[in-house]
Amino acid sequence: MVGCTAVVFIVSLQPQQQRKSKFFYQVSSHWREPNDSTEVTNSSGAIPSLDHNNVASEVDGTVWTSVKVNRNSAPGVRNCQPRTNLMFLKIHKCASSTAQRIFLRYGKKHKLTQVLPLTGNYLGAPPPFKSAMIPHSLRTPDNTYNMMVIHTRLHTPELEKVMKPDAKWVTIVREPVAQFLSLWAYFDLMKFYNKTLEEFAKLPYEKVVRWRNARVYGIHQMFYDLGYGSAEEYGEKEMTAILQRLNQTFHLVMLAERFDESLVLLKDLMCWRTEDVAYLSINSLVRPIDSATTLTNTTRAGILRLSKPDVQIYDFFSRMFQERVEGFGVERMAQEVQLLRQANQHLTQICTVDRDDPRLYKEHMNWIDKVKPLPVRGDIPECIDMAKTELSILDDVRSMQRVWSKKGWPHLVRDRG
Repeated sequence: MVGCTAVVFIVSLQPQQQRKSKFFYQVSSHWREPNDSTEVTNSSGAIPSLDHNNVASEVDGTVWTSVKVNRNSAPGVRNCQPRTNLMFLKIHKCASSTAQRIFLRYGKKHKLTQVLPLTGNYLGAPPPFKSAMIPHSLRTPDNTYNMMVIHTRLHTPELEKVMKPDAKWVTIVREPVAQFLSLWAYFDLMKFYNKTLEEFAKLPYEKVVRWRNARVYGIHQMFYDLGYGSAEEYGEKEMTAILQRLNQTFHLVMLAERFDESLVLLKDLMCWRTEDVAYLSINSLVRPIDSATTLTNTTRAGILRLSKPDVQIYDFFSRMFQERVEGFGVERMAQEVQLLRQANQHLTQICTVDRDDPRLYKEHMNWIDKVKPLPVRGDIPECIDMAKTELSILDDVRSMQRVWSKKGWPHLVRDRG
């Protein structure tokens, strides 16, 4: 058997510089990637980025010393550099906010440039995205960016103008009936249409296809967010071409119903670590919407009829996803999902508190009335970032980017130098 060199890190802490807050990967947990031959212990509270080629390095006041040990090679050990360039098309009501929060957190941590609107969280919609929509006060010197993760409508040529050439393109889809029910409840579409769900499901397609709340929210939302309008002009041949074009555009299409598996594939695509994609389920509907399984067959069939383009999109990318999981390795996937769920559980234990706990984080938690936020601690910055509303964390990123702009983007100039 061929041997290989593994690295074990021994930690020497400088007491006066130890972090006061315990967060994420702790000594007692011994988190590590599955089959990874690198063992790490660090009582400072977090796993830093480590250069495996250095004999010693210092991160956050912690001295990391590597000791090389001969060990047989193990499957799952990867040798790649984390990717920082990502275009994420945020499709409504597809667990996209949880994914977006992961990306914003990563971008904030690594000081990555973002495509941002002047205010809010939309840049394109109803009209598809155009590069000219980016406000001058938030533009980088070359008007290209590491990340685009806000709401927009897909317009590939214009997005390609502002994304780095090596950016990975990702989106997420959801079972169409479940997605529409979530959309129906969240945006109060019964009030907008002045019809019950059962009545709406009986309407003809041509009546509802252009009937959208705020000209954005309505039937076959995935097809709409992907840049298309009415499906009346597309036959089966044209839809097949659209699906193939989307498959060529996106490096990964995640599935909301298989969210943890999707994050494992994302982690693999981006060469990130488990801690980079760990998450908290921070909000839930106060009044649960009707489940797709409680609908009458007639209503369900009506929604599927009106959502035909989304049904085709979901069925196609469900097959692509399963093929990708099989290529990744079913057993390997199960190991990685288990690791992610352990990390999520650990995160929940650290970050969540009772609602009457004095440490409860209360600022920037202005969720709409339909949403009940998860109670998290306000004394740990990482927990706060995971609990903020989308608008609040976007404001943080926007403020950071405005400072960079006023200073002449010094870190970008330094990187180019």
